[in-house]
Amino acid sequence: MLSSEAEIETAEWTDGSDVTKKRKQDAVAGVHDHQNGVEAHFVAPATPAQLELNSDNQSSEQKDSGTEIAKCLGPCCNEETILYQTREEALLAQTVIIYGSGRNKRERSFQASCSKADGAFSIEGFSNWKKALEKFADHERCQAHKEACIKFNAIMKQKSVDEQLKLVAQKEQIERRQMFLTLLSSLRYLLRQGLAVRGHGDDSEGNLSQLLKARAEDSIALQKWIKTGSYQSPEVLNELTNTIGAEVLREVLNGIKSSRWFSIIGDETRDISNSEQLSISIRWVDKDYSIHEDFIGMFKVPKTDAETLSLAIEDVLVRCVLPISQCRGQAYDGASNMAGPKSGVAARILQRQPTAIPVHCLCHCINLCLQDVSRKCKCIRDALDLVYELVGLIKYSPKREHLFTQYQLQDSPNIHRLKPLCPTRWTCRTGSINAVIENYAVLQQTLEEIAETCRDEYGRKAAGFQAFMGKFSTFFGLKLAHVVFGASEQLSTTLQSKDTTAQDARLAVNLCKAFYDRQRDASAFQIFYQAVLLEANGKTEPPTLPRYSNPPKRINDGDANFRFATAEHYHRREYFEIMESLSGELDARFDQKGFHLAALVEATILDNCSGKSYPIPKEVQDLYSKDLNIDRLQTQLSMLPDLVKSYVLEGKQITK
Repeated sequence: MLSSEAEIETAEWTDGSDVTKKRKQDAVAGVHDHQNGVEAHFVAPATPAQLELNSDNQSSEQKDSGTEIAKCLGPCCNEETILYQTREEALLAQTVIIYGSGRNKRERSFQASCSKADGAFSIEGFSNWKKALEKFADHERCQAHKEACIKFNAIMKQKSVDEQLKLVAQKEQIERRQMFLTLLSSLRYLLRQGLAVRGHGDDSEGNLSQLLKARAEDSIALQKWIKTGSYQSPEVLNELTNTIGAEVLREVLNGIKSSRWFSIIGDETRDISNSEQLSISIRWVDKDYSIHEDFIGMFKVPKTDAETLSLAIEDVLVRCVLPISQCRGQAYDGASNMAGPKSGVAARILQRQPTAIPVHCLCHCINLCLQDVSRKCKCIRDALDLVYELVGLIKYSPKREHLFTQYQLQDSPNIHRLKPLCPTRWTCRTGSINAVIENYAVLQQTLEEIAETCRDEYGRKAAGFQAFMGKFSTFFGLKLAHVVFGASEQLSTTLQSKDTTAQDARLAVNLCKAFYDRQRDASAFQIFYQAVLLEANGKTEPPTLPRYSNPPKRINDGDANFRFATAEHYHRREYFEIMESLSGELDARFDQKGFHLAALVEATILDNCSGKSYPIPKEVQDLYSKDLNIDRLQTQLSMLPDLVKSYVLEGKQITK
């Protein structure tokens, strides 16, 4: 396109025909209008070979008036773009802008609406080419031309309806996407904190709705979006929750796969809907030797037999793309369906993968020891029942608890308050037993007051507890339970420490067992018994023998029944029975082949770290012969002390 009059003058106008001269004049006029804001475009002149007269297609009126239509055959005005316009229509054609194509084709006019507009430039068309420059100059100064320029500029700045609708749709998509991300972040926060998403019946009062409203105080767009209720239905929220859970599980599994080897932790439980569910977790170690225990999920099982549970575990491993060949450990409870030596879950998986060593949870072993001992010993069983019932009677009534607090403040305000028994963790019951022992006299006064003032079932219970607490055997059972549970609680605390090794665990178990063995001595019993007598003085009745009952004649063989001479002899038997039972239970529960192998591997590594060159035990070689190069491992173990020294010199921390 020619943009200046100088370019027009220097252009090649080789043809001397009238049509060529008129094209030159039109180009000059078009340049003037273009410079003054009128979009009157004229293309550069074509060569004579590209320009021809189309006289065959002229109408009779055009031939009579001498008007000729010039058609350019060049690429600028071919049939695919636009035909060259005649002079009479040249200016009029530029007052219309065409949008779209086909059915969406639209025209916009920017003609001036001024009444003084020259018809030659708006309606009839300009043809006075002799005075073209003068007329064009006058036209540039008129109001119609200025109005047309303003309209033209406004049209060029204004976007089409399609483009405006598209921009509005894009803006809405961006806003709704941002609001959707806000919803996801709020939902993720509630899930991370373990809070309920929806409310009871009315979702508008749920945690998610209230959290969004709180965040909407700083966002007007979020306020509008909340009113629409988009993506807040229970179905959508459940789907989003499942998606977030799947993404979290995917990230966890990627870390497990990168570590190559892992262990399984499983336990079955019954939920509130009375459905059996299997809980599965994976234990693994990352490249920094940090231990992770990641929960995989709860899986509903129709039965809790060993076959069903083992198949469920294998199915979970398949779905998580965790080969069972890379499993190196198992941890379950002591139930027969899980830890059975022949057909339990651990035995079934061990048949498929011999290196998946089963180890029973050590803390759970202590719980089982205490449960078995409590069932066998009547005095400890009665003591635990008394603590449970007393705490329930006092704590579950504000009136009775207030009465107990008043007596406690009068007697000794610095003693501990009552604590309920932990229903699952038996090793955490020492605090509850100790609170009852310290508040023994206060409890007796409180029970007496309740028995006298209350005429309902709680008054009768208080009278029965008061009579029971007046016996020496009750106080003796509480003190004996405190000794037994106190040592086991210390053992449980040691085993639950993050830095505890297998050797530390074995040492702690041996120390606890040694303590119980040391109590199996006549002098230890005398010390304990005399201390109980001294403390029970004034709180209980003197020690007495229990009432004896003759056995039925059908089972009586005629021999005289053994009877204790004194109450001390009777309590001596209870004392020694408990200590012997605890010692035997600890030996049975902690004598595990899997735990022995784990401790052996750990001892091999730690001993070589200290500079003691020990060969790899044969049990370890046979177990991990397919996983490790034994000769290369022996060489690396011999170099391990030097590696430890280099870490110490560099100031790096060495973890167990």
